[in-house]
Amino acid sequence: MRETKSVFTFDEPIEKLWSGVTVYEVLVHWLADEVKGRPKVGGDFSWTWKLGLEGDFTTHGIYKKIEPLKELVMEWKDHPADPTGTIYLQLLFESMGPNQSKLTIVNGGFPDGDGSDVWIDGAKEAWDGQAIHLKDFLKQNPDITKFFKKT
Repeated sequence: MRETKSVFTFDEPIEKLWSGVTVYEVLVHWLADEVKGRPKVGGDFSWTWKLGLEGDFTTHGIYKKIEPLKELVMEWKDHPADPTGTIYLQLLFESMGPNQSKLTIVNGGFPDGDGSDVWIDGAKEAWDGQAIHLKDFLKQNPDITKFFKKT
C-alpha cells in the first residue's frame, strides 16, 4: 500500500488547530460546502463539495481512531481509487509551544502500482491546498468558538 505525507506548522495553539479539523461547523468554512457527522469512533462522516455545473461531489467515510489533540484517523467507504475501504486519512497533531503546533497529514492505503500515481498525486495536492485554507481560516478567525453550535 502507498501513501502521501505532508507536514505543516501553524502559529496557533494545538487546541485551536484540533477544533479547526474536528468541529463540523468550522469545517464548512475551509474544507467542504457541507459536512455531516461528528467525530466519534465508528461514526460516519460525509463531505460534499458543490461544483457548479459539474454538480455535487460527496464522499463518505468512518472515524476509525480519535485521540484528542494527538491523532484523528478516518477511512473512506467510497474512495474511487479503492472502493473496498482501505484508503485512509491520518491527521497527527503536535504542540510545539503555547502558540505553535504541527499537523502531519498522511493519506494512505492506495493500491500498489503505477495506476494509483494519479490518485496519490491528487491527494497530496488536495490536502496541501486544504492545509493552506485551514491556516488562512484560523489566522483570520482568532475566536473560532463563535462557529460552534450551541447545544
